[in-house]
Amino acid sequence: MGPASHPATVEQHDLTPGGKVTYFMTGPDGQKHRGWWQVNAADPPSSLEFDDGFADQDGTPIDDMPNSKTHMRLTEHEGGTQMELRSVFASQEQMEKLVEMGMVEGLKEAVGQMDALLGD
Repeated sequence: MGPASHPATVEQHDLTPGGKVTYFMTGPDGQKHRGWWQVNAADPPSSLEFDDGFADQDGTPIDDMPNSKTHMRLTEHEGGTQMELRSVFASQEQMEKLVEMGMVEGLKEAVGQMDALLGD
């Protein structure tokens, strides 16, 4: 769920509509960065939609930090599985802030680990 340099630990995990996921990523310096998902829709095993945001050290969502909506879809593709991720932002400014914070690089690294994690 995070880049290799910031492994994720999931604390709460409910992937049903209305459910919540809480987690933290631990940086190389030991600092924990907390986040949350609010699950909006789930159609196992093919799709999941959730709001994704930042939390403080107590796990409380931080209202003045940008968040995004993520749409994930899995489909059969050439004898395997293809995953499509789409992020939706409330505004261009929120998107630019998340990009500036390293979202693109972190997502590339996180997704780049999936083949190794899932195996053949």
